[in-house]
Amino acid sequence: MSYKTFTAASEVYPVKKSNRPAVEPLGTPGAAYQKTAGAGSDEQDLTANITRISMLCRTADARYEIGTTGATVTANASTSHFIAKDERLDLKVPLNGRIAFIRDDSDNATLEITELS
Repeated sequence: MSYKTFTAASEVYPVKKSNRPAVEPLGTPGAAYQKTAGAGSDEQDLTANITRISMLCRTADARYEIGTTGATVTANASTSHFIAKDERLDLKVPLNGRIAFIRDDSDNATLEITELS
């Protein structure tokens, strides 16, 4: 099958003749973290060279914020990004990333975070 390329946001993507973007592998699983999102904001530093993560929220809804190591990153139960129970998000994160999380309601949530390289 032949491919052509197009440029979007300064990146080049291979495209099939149908003009649909080719599937991009998310990466190889690296470090894994299991964290509890409780009543107070908690944080997890990511490995320095990681720029992508996959995050699964189990047991209850939660909220999260992404920042960088060395900076204060705080999740807020009403204004931070929402992730539903049993939802998986694949996210791009900054180098030297840090993720903060908190439960959304009265039940603690378990977050499964996998670094992708």
